[in-house]
Amino acid sequence: MNESQAACTVVLTAYGPFVREHNSSMEVGRHAATLLEQVGVRVIYREIETSWTTFAQNLNALVDGYHPDAIISLGERPDVTEPLVELVAKNERHKDDIHGTPGEGPVVDGGPATRNAPEEMTRVQRAVREHGARIGLSHDAGKYLCNAALYTNLGFYETGKVRHAGFIHVPSRDENDPHTAQDAQAIADYIRQLLTDV
Repeated sequence: MNESQAACTVVLTAYGPFVREHNSSMEVGRHAATLLEQVGVRVIYREIETSWTTFAQNLNALVDGYHPDAIISLGERPDVTEPLVELVAKNERHKDDIHGTPGEGPVVDGGPATRNAPEEMTRVQRAVREHGARIGLSHDAGKYLCNAALYTNLGFYETGKVRHAGFIHVPSRDENDPHTAQDAQAIADYIRQLLTDV
């Protein structure tokens, strides 16, 4: 731990179940939050519903309520074998949410067609991967709520509400899969490095 990390507050969110009863992002998020707290980072961890109606309200409330230095959201993705830092968000909504509410139209009315993660997200990924963290990059966050969370978080960054913002997909795994701890460690390492990036 260093002084800059100890002075930082991070909002870390995961999505609740939607396709299956277990969402790997929840398990990874809880573990990553514990790892960060053990080195002195203040973590505000929340699990939010996969709902088009409430997801943005939940993220906004966390940023406005805690004024964090960083907001990082997590979601699961079935076609990956390691966590992926997402770099591009589209202003599009597709697919029904957990309540059957259709995803239609833009994430933000009048918002830009895409939002790109700042260059530091790539720089930090390269740095921690060089030190052994199994975490990659992706330029396609999809068009569901994971993409919408990245788009929303980058909006906080663009307006100066947070210094760091992003979204990380984690592999869809069975509950209590031993690889989950490795995923959580990689994400904790990534966030720690992000907090010290200038």
